[in-house]
Amino acid sequence: MSELSREEAAALKEVFREQAEELLEAYGRHALELGHVAKPGDVLKALQRAVHTIKGDSMALEFDELAGMAHRLEDLLAALGSEAEPVGQAFIDLLLACGDAMSELLAAYCSVPSRSPKANASLEQRLDAALSALGSPVGADKARRMRLAVTFSRDCKMRSVGTFLIRQRLEPLASILAADPDPESPAIEKSRTWTLLIESAAGSKALQQAARVPGVSSRVSLRILEEVPVVRELSGPVETSPPSGSSNVPSSSATNFLRVEVSKVDRIMNLVGELVIGRSMVAQVIQDLRDGGEGMAGRLSDASNFLGRSLTELQAAVLKIRMVPVDTVFRRFPRVVREVARASGKNVALEIRGASTELDKSIIDVIGEPLLHLVRNAIDHGVETEDERRTAGKPTVGRLALAAEYEGNHVHIVVEDDGRGVDVERVASRAADLGLVRREETKTLGRDEILNFVFAPGFSTRENVSTLSGRGIGLDVVKSTIESLKGTIDVTTAPAEGTRFLIRLPLTIAILQALLVRAAGRVFALPLTSVLEIVRLSASESGSILGKGVFRFRERVIPLFRLRELLDLEAREEEGGRKEFVLVIGEAERRMAVLVDKIVGEHELVVKPIEDPLARSPGIAGASILGDGKVVLILNVHRLTERRQRLFGRAELLV
Repeated sequence: MSELSREEAAALKEVFREQAEELLEAYGRHALELGHVAKPGDVLKALQRAVHTIKGDSMALEFDELAGMAHRLEDLLAALGSEAEPVGQAFIDLLLACGDAMSELLAAYCSVPSRSPKANASLEQRLDAALSALGSPVGADKARRMRLAVTFSRDCKMRSVGTFLIRQRLEPLASILAADPDPESPAIEKSRTWTLLIESAAGSKALQQAARVPGVSSRVSLRILEEVPVVRELSGPVETSPPSGSSNVPSSSATNFLRVEVSKVDRIMNLVGELVIGRSMVAQVIQDLRDGGEGMAGRLSDASNFLGRSLTELQAAVLKIRMVPVDTVFRRFPRVVREVARASGKNVALEIRGASTELDKSIIDVIGEPLLHLVRNAIDHGVETEDERRTAGKPTVGRLALAAEYEGNHVHIVVEDDGRGVDVERVASRAADLGLVRREETKTLGRDEILNFVFAPGFSTRENVSTLSGRGIGLDVVKSTIESLKGTIDVTTAPAEGTRFLIRLPLTIAILQALLVRAAGRVFALPLTSVLEIVRLSASESGSILGKGVFRFRERVIPLFRLRELLDLEAREEEGGRKEFVLVIGEAERRMAVLVDKIVGEHELVVKPIEDPLARSPGIAGASILGDGKVVLILNVHRLTERRQRLFGRAELLV
């Protein structure tokens, strides 16, 4: 790497880091597969390919500790053989520990600035013990594979002859495996250094002394790369070729995906957003021209239609680039489930469905932590121990499902277990103990309202704090993260049958189909997916209970509010002077009717976050710019339905 500039070396490190991370992720998945296959030969081949690639690339970049670890691990896998019997959990644990160690070494080498990697003596001892148990020559004589770099003397005019002299002196001591540049090529005469890859059991000083030829070499450096068993006899030529036979495990060395920097895609996405605003402005000009006269309106209309079609296609293409399969998140969880189940003393089988379902990259980057909390919670709180399940007449192995599927313009992600379920009465009692609700009020709360307490900050039904739970900082993080992604989360449970968490997420959070409405003299936007129905207000369908407005919707009575009441806006004089519109909005089982003065129409909006903390409001999800240049606030329907509960009180229970 000394021949490369600092920028080139940094770029090469970054390419290696990305590839190595993918290989290590695949390595971890294959290691876990060993516990579920009767004939692990194909899986072992896949592990060997991943480790061999990491070793070779690490040697090229002079990441010696990482290359050494990969080489020892390669020895261990080779010692098993291609026809190995099923391996035990202890061996899988060792493989996973080696994967973790390689990840730590990779992070140390590729950090900015790079850190000195730390050796893991206990892991090396475990590797030696495993190799000894498998009959590998751990204690046998070792040769060393080394990189020998020779800097030519200025007095050396014929460097090809100089390389011949160096080789003559080295051959009795070492095997020369490779040379750069080739001593027979014209490039050797222009090169300042000559690098050799050699293998030898001789001492470093003897090798360096042999390479020091007066008048040829001015400096000699030697770096030990790895140790290899000394082979004293060969029955024939040695060939290096890929393993024969077909493998059911795909290799990670090739990919059908094109890598695109997220920053570049984000830039394109922002430009598309500006073009969408431009289209709205053209449409507004057309409307103004129609109001004032004819002429250019037709031509502008054609141009707007053309622009609209082009933008729609461009937008769809850019959004497609940003879509990433949820498998990039889901594939981390087999190991998580294995380790958490072991720490809890339980036996849990993970079932993954819909891993090819795609979500926006910005959502994929964030959704991992909420799912981790839900999975850990399901195993620790939900799934019973083997003895408890046997007593309850259940299979001793608990089931945990992680699934994703499309639902309109949203993706539903489900985390479901077949455990003991949530004790609703205990949740209500605990909520009262924590001061979240008065104890007498818990008797009037509905089941869904009680279950919603599990998302409160600091809430936990566990009396004692463990390494997995008890601190009450899990599910509140889940809910806040999901809401920041413009999503919702609901929980359903049944005693002795299990618990189901349903996360509902938009496919993307960059572009929004919205309904514009006017209330209190201002225009607001509501996500179109949250608007269930639009009707004109009728006296026969509206009324009041305990002084609270209600609206009859499909044989059901739901709360009725003016939008200005939910947003704490002042009333206007013209309000109520004409027939108003009722929007039925909501999510899951929560419904409410909202009175607005006017329906402006449907619009496609570019969502802009509100960064200023002073300008944030619980009922506002973001903002956008309309065609006339005015700013419109986008309402957060989830927050509005929560506020409706506080305003409506207990009146709906009397219906």
